Amino acid sequence: MQVRATIGWYFVPVGSFLSFVAVFLSLAGCTIGKASKHPTWKNATGAEQYERLMWQAIRNKDWKAVEHRLAPTFVGVNAKGQALDRAAWIEYWKTAPIGDFSLGEVLVQPNGPDMTVSYIMHSSSGSAGWRVLSVWQQVKGGWNLIATSNTPAGD
Repeated sequence: MQVRATIGWYFVPVGSFLSFVAVFLSLAGCTIGKASKHPTWKNATGAEQYERLMWQAIRNKDWKAVEHRLAPTFVGVNAKGQALDRAAWIEYWKTAPIGDFSLGEVLVQPNGPDMTVSYIMHSSSGSAGWRVLSVWQQVKGGWNLIATSNTPAGD
C-alpha cells in the first residue's frame, strides 16, 4: 500500500515528498550556516564582520589594511566631534590606540548597495564606550568604509 500526501490539488507519494524535503534541507544547510569563527577580509560575510575586522586592524596597528578598506572620500567623526578625512582618521588612531574590544546592540541595515551598521563598542583602553554608526559600500574589490561616527555612549 502506497501512502500519498495532498499538496494543493496534486497527489505526491509521501516517500518522494520526504526525499525532496531532506534534499532541500541539506542544501539549505550549505548556505545557511554559522559564519566563520575567524573571519578575514576575504571570507567575511557581512558588515558586522567588516566592523570587527576594521577594529582588529586598528588594534593590531595594521595600517595598510585600515587604509585599504577606507574609501578615498572617507569621512570619520571621532568622539570629540572632529570630522576627519581618510589620512587624518588613520593618524588619529595611531595616537589613540584601542585594546581588546566588544560590540553590542549591533544592528545592520541594507541600504541599496550600502550597509549601515550601528552598535555600542567597549574597549579595554578605559573609555566608557562609544555609540558607532558606520556606512559600508560594496565595490568591485569587496567593501569599503565610507563614513563612520563615534559618539560617547554615556551610561
